[in-house]
Amino acid sequence: MAEERTSTGKSETVQELEDRFIENWGEISALWGVPRTIGRIHALLYLTGAPVHMEAISKRLQISHGNCSTSLRDLLAWGVIRRVHVPGERKAYYESEPDPWTWFHSCISERRRREIKPLQDSLHDVRDYAKQLHAEADSEGKAELAGTSDRVERFTKFIDEFMMLVDAFLAAGHGPLGKALRTVAKAMPKRKE
Repeated sequence: MAEERTSTGKSETVQELEDRFIENWGEISALWGVPRTIGRIHALLYLTGAPVHMEAISKRLQISHGNCSTSLRDLLAWGVIRRVHVPGERKAYYESEPDPWTWFHSCISERRRREIKPLQDSLHDVRDYAKQLHAEADSEGKAELAGTSDRVERFTKFIDEFMMLVDAFLAAGHGPLGKALRTVAKAMPKRKE
């Protein structure tokens, strides 16, 4: 007996598999501070492997036109999807980057720009303020500021080193150097859960 088809024309088994993946990617996105809808749309486009228009995305994921439009705009800005032209169609179609490492690289680059760099700059300002306070303080004030200033300095150095790691990852990219980095990561001892 043939398996029943869903409204998307797919078997119930395939639809269930897609739904599970899409929901998991939405949850992962939420953990990263990205709206679930953005993750769900990206997952759908990734799984589809072909261009999809906005109305089909909205219908499949049961989201509003406005939410879909805003989410697609964000995904385009991050460089993890692209708008494509389908011959004979007037609607805008979208597709995902098929290589997970390429879109992960894009996500990390965007997060660096939007989140890590502003935090780093802000921490440098706090560190400089701590140095200014220390320079202007009397001996009692210097003693009182010492512990806090030291912790601010250590955390600022940590963020600088973290930024260097992010920049090294981004410089490695998803090409040969990135593949070598992934090979090294596979050879590293695994952490016990």
